[in-house]
Amino acid sequence: MATYQTEQKRELLGFLRRNSQRAFTIEELLAGMKADPLCSCPPGKSTLYRLIPRLLAENTLRRFPAVPAADGLAGRKATYQILGGSSCHCHVHLKCSACGRLFHASDELTEKLKDVFAGSEGFALDAEETIIYGRCRSCAKKEK
Repeated sequence: MATYQTEQKRELLGFLRRNSQRAFTIEELLAGMKADPLCSCPPGKSTLYRLIPRLLAENTLRRFPAVPAADGLAGRKATYQILGGSSCHCHVHLKCSACGRLFHASDELTEKLKDVFAGSEGFALDAEETIIYGRCRSCAKKEK
């Protein structure tokens, strides 16, 4: 049994590494892994629900909370993205609410944002927990 879970964890991590710029809901992970020819043994839904908390605890994944839709109705569900070994705790994240891609703000932009909030509001911005939602360049072009 342990080998089976290890193989499925390897499959999940491989898929996430190949798609490191995206965050996925559980349903998107299931569909994406089934469609990926490199996934020979994609895990089932219950296995993902067991693996995800472990990977979060290991700091291998990051969880992004659900985003409310612009019309006030239910938006996307919580999403998960591999951290890829890079330090994600020192900068602001920009997340496209259309395609789900995650962008890491530069250190320079993060510092400017911290300065703006500190100067105008006396507010210390927590860069590790700050996610700014909007539309990426590609999705904004599609909308026009």
